[in-house]
Amino acid sequence: MQLIDAHLHLWDTARFDYSWRQSGSFTALPNAYQLDDAIAEEGAAETAFIVVQAEVDHANDPVEETAWIQRTVDTHPNGDRIAGFVAYADLSQPNVETILKRHARHDVFVGIRQELWWAKPSPRPDILEEDLLKKPAWRRGFAALANVNASFDLTCWHSQLSQFAAFLADHPNTPVIIDHMGSPVPGDDGELQIWLDGINALAALPNTFMKISGLSQADPHWDVDGIRPLIGSLLDAFGPKRCMLGSNFPVEKPTSTYASVWSAYRDLFSRLTAKDRDDLHFATAKRAYRQRK
Repeated sequence: MQLIDAHLHLWDTARFDYSWRQSGSFTALPNAYQLDDAIAEEGAAETAFIVVQAEVDHANDPVEETAWIQRTVDTHPNGDRIAGFVAYADLSQPNVETILKRHARHDVFVGIRQELWWAKPSPRPDILEEDLLKKPAWRRGFAALANVNASFDLTCWHSQLSQFAAFLADHPNTPVIIDHMGSPVPGDDGELQIWLDGINALAALPNTFMKISGLSQADPHWDVDGIRPLIGSLLDAFGPKRCMLGSNFPVEKPTSTYASVWSAYRDLFSRLTAKDRDDLHFATAKRAYRQRK
């Protein structure tokens, strides 16, 4: 079986500043996590990776991170293990079309992730203090993704999902991948229903895909039986042809091993057909990210 890990982060604090690291929220994570580290994880021997931007300080030129990933692809002996890179851009900026075109000059570029969860005051640097969906400039920037054939990774709170579904109905040609299961809140029936309503609204749009990842964000003490109902709801809504699997490594390291995440996925999907498992393990990611190779 082929395998694409659809959500992996690479970073290097000797090369870039990462403001989220200075917040004190992620002290257990390594200062650097590069392609060799990912390949060395138990269970990753035959895996390709969709690398997702690692929130380099937004004062930096975001294309520098894309260029770094492209150099890794071009110069590393196993660079072909990187199947695509989801870069950062602030879609609300007036020069965003120029930024997107510069990203698109790199073959590894497949899409954009701009984290859109927000709170006022923000508890940490990677959480916004405003709702960008309400900004006309951000909406115009989102529309520009289609000009460079880019997807969008949606990282937001569960309470934002229905709002995004209403917005995305007007953008049917841009693939949208919902990260980390749409941030469910297990244990609270009311909040879980808000999540499920948002999931179903997004699933009704043909250009949306679900990324089953970030298990510890749903429950830091997750186990297979505990997450099974959540993942069952996602499969019911999207079907295997629109679901993919990601490790969210190394962010998951404090709570899980790489091998335990993929062992859980094997257990959860063991009763599906071989075709459905192929979709989950690699085919959906290839479709959603419109891979060029």
